[in-house]
Amino acid sequence: MDVQANQVILISASVCAIIVSLFNWLLGLFVIGMAFWMMSSYELLSRKLYSKYAINIIGARGSQLVLSIILYSFFGIQGIIIGFIISFFVFSLTYFRTIPQFSKRFDKIRKEFKLSLHLYSYNLSNALLLYFDKLIIAPIYGYTILGYYQLGFQFLMFFSMISVSFYQYLIPEESSGKNRNKIRVYGIALSIIITVLIFVLAPVILKVFFPNYINSLNSIRILSFGIIPMMITGTLNSKFLAMKLTRYVLFSSIIYQVTQVILIIILGKEFGIEGISLSVVIALICQITFLGIMHFRLRKMDVKNI
Repeated sequence: MDVQANQVILISASVCAIIVSLFNWLLGLFVIGMAFWMMSSYELLSRKLYSKYAINIIGARGSQLVLSIILYSFFGIQGIIIGFIISFFVFSLTYFRTIPQFSKRFDKIRKEFKLSLHLYSYNLSNALLLYFDKLIIAPIYGYTILGYYQLGFQFLMFFSMISVSFYQYLIPEESSGKNRNKIRVYGIALSIIITVLIFVLAPVILKVFFPNYINSLNSIRILSFGIIPMMITGTLNSKFLAMKLTRYVLFSSIIYQVTQVILIIILGKEFGIEGISLSVVIALICQITFLGIMHFRLRKMDVKNI
């Protein structure tokens, strides 16, 4: 990962942390710690140090779980945040090692600012994907509907880790000019298999593990179809990010968010939890449609390494 890009992240993350600190100083530390940890992970990926990358991800997630449980008994909710902060900083050593190499010349880092701003916006949109829909569903449809929807959404997020893994593997591979189209095909095929399995096995899973959430069955089945477009989105995003065409990644995320919000209101009132779940799948399809069109146009323009 370019040192100047790391320097831009330090500046932008610090600004965001200061703003968030006006509401809660712990959240400010959370924001900047998360930025450092993410850049450490991307640094390891860019250098194709996959084993160290896995240790960095698993170690951070594991320590967050342990520390949060321990500190919660002492400090309550704030203890959970402190646990995350400690973990983020401990597993950001790779990023910290680049700080002595930072340049004091603004012209060197200015060229990376636009790219970093787009990537930051993209990461923000992913955070909105996880939380923003809940802010709309709860006041409009109530917490009971939100609870049923959330269980199905957690299934989608759990299996989306597969698409995230493919996406993060493909970025450094394609940045170095390697063609990994076969990996894409394998990923899409795997997502189809998982979708079929969830659709078929969902009644059994609910009956055995979540008997009180049997009303989530249709939601889980509908949302399982989102696994396929999420895989396609991840593989297309990896192409654009490898080529530093981040504007397409950002625009596609905006399309997803806007489409989802509109459809949650329209389809939710008409079909209830099934309509809310369907809004996610349709929004994902709109997202990959945009990315597919942009990819097709770039191929026609004979963009290098597409």
